[in-house]
Order: sequence, then structure tokens, then C-alpha cells
Amino acid sequence: MASALSSVKNATVVFEVPISGVRTDPDTGNVTAATRKVTMELFLKAATIGTRTMPGVEVLETVYEGYAISPMAFEAGIVVGVKGVLSFAQEAPSECEVVELRFSYGNSGLIGGTLARVLGESVRLVSRKF
Repeated sequence: MASALSSVKNATVVFEVPISGVRTDPDTGNVTAATRKVTMELFLKAATIGTRTMPGVEVLETVYEGYAISPMAFEAGIVVGVKGVLSFAQEAPSECEVVELRFSYGNSGLIGGTLARVLGESVRLVSRKF
């Protein structure tokens, strides 16, 4: 079944999802967790929540909230803290981080199951620009 929001898709995000194993950089020898790319299409609305100033650093935070359209459900490996590259509307791609995922009342039952089947799972991303 397709999302009811398919016609208003306005964002694509490519997540770096951790998988089992490690990867060793051939040049430096650094070992990092192995990852794979997962691409998703989303419907999002953006809200700039302003700046947060730290000594010598000004951070502009933009929060994006919406729904997964294609696929309509997030993989188990996409959890809070996973980072990705977000292409939203006509803006230049920017790094983002998952800060809230899936409905707080679940994806089953009357409310959660209906919304997940009709709209897709909910998501909140944040993008920080320094």
C-alpha cells in the first residue's frame, strides 16, 4: 500500500545504518563500525528553532518533522542517533540526525496501526549548521 502523502514528497534522506562487523581504513589503519546506506523518501515540514550560542560558536538548528513515504516503515537499524544526509525541498543537502522515531503509541493497535498504514511512520530529524 502507498502512503496517502506520496503526492507531496519533499525530501530524501540517505542514512548510514550500522551493520555487523568493522571496516579498516587502508590509509590510516583506523577501525570503524561497518555501515550501509539506506535511502528513504519522506514528507517533512521544517521549523528553524533558532540559534544556540556557545563560546565562539553559533549553531543554527532546524527541526524536520514528518512521515516516511517510501518505504513507509523504518528498518530496525535506523534508531535515534543515526546520522544521514537530508535533501529537503530545494535546499542544499545537509547532515541530519534522527532525534525521534516512530509513533510513541506504537505501530499496532487502532491508532498506531491506522496511522502507520495510511501515512507511514513518523520521524523527527535535526540539522545543525555551525
